[in-house]
Amino acid sequence: MIENNICPIGSTLDFFNRKWIFCILSNIFRGMKHFSEFKKANPTISNHILAETLKYMEENDLIIKTVIDDDPKLKTEYSLTEKGKKTNRILYEITSYYFNELNLVGYDDSQIESILKEYKNAFELE
Repeated sequence: MIENNICPIGSTLDFFNRKWIFCILSNIFRGMKHFSEFKKANPTISNHILAETLKYMEENDLIIKTVIDDDPKLKTEYSLTEKGKKTNRILYEITSYYFNELNLVGYDDSQIESILKEYKNAFELE
């Protein structure tokens, strides 16, 4: 029985209420681990917003921040938690919707198929 006063979609969207969360999760699935890599992949995000978003994601158990103490530099790496890994299907469906329904770049069907195959592999769905 579906309860009328509960909206799991709205509640889930509230949880993912920051613009960059899905982009950063996708970046991590595709092998990025460092602040500078996220910044390069998402050039319009400010350093401040990126730092705040990473902190929010860590506080909400989507990612783990690991500080690697290699002299002479400290490096920070981010990785997915189990909760973060479970976003893979959501990310794939959003990506698929973009290419199949919006396709703002104008890729043809064979390009879309190839791109979606790469994302499916990155999101560990195969």
